[in-house]
Amino acid sequence: MNYQSAIFKWFFPLFFISCAYEPSNVYQKEIISNKIKTTVEISTKKPKESAFLTDALNEAVYTVFGSEIDNKNPTTKITLKLSSSSLNTLDYDENGFPILYRSSVNLKAIIKNLKTKKTYTYNVRGNYDFAVSANSIINDQLKFNAFQKASTNALNKLLAEITKDGAKNDN
Repeated sequence: MNYQSAIFKWFFPLFFISCAYEPSNVYQKEIISNKIKTTVEISTKKPKESAFLTDALNEAVYTVFGSEIDNKNPTTKITLKLSSSSLNTLDYDENGFPILYRSSVNLKAIIKNLKTKKTYTYNVRGNYDFAVSANSIINDQLKFNAFQKASTNALNKLLAEITKDGAKNDN
């Protein structure tokens, strides 16, 4: 065994153990349990976007939290609401045509842990900036793709907030 492989084999595991490193899902479990019921309040103004949020939240339950969807006997309920979304022009070319846009999404999440009887409320904002060529027409598909990416950004911020509060509760 050479010197470098010995470092990777022994030093790094000991380093993480000695630093009391814990993955973020350990802290998330302080707030979110293993059986989750998800609800996304459907916006009458943007039903397609609300459907996307439902899929994105359910995917996060499986992949990020390592939990399962349980609508019959949940131990945690997550309600997600689209507070607002917008598409704004950020920059123009020399002829005055828009070339840079920002899609913004504001989400409100209410998380109820039915075991601890605690409720957590989060308001998160996600943004996505994208460029288009001059004289381009922004179609519905481009707007929806930008909404999806801004929503994913907001959900990532939500996960970070949950982890932060879980770490506070752990101490």
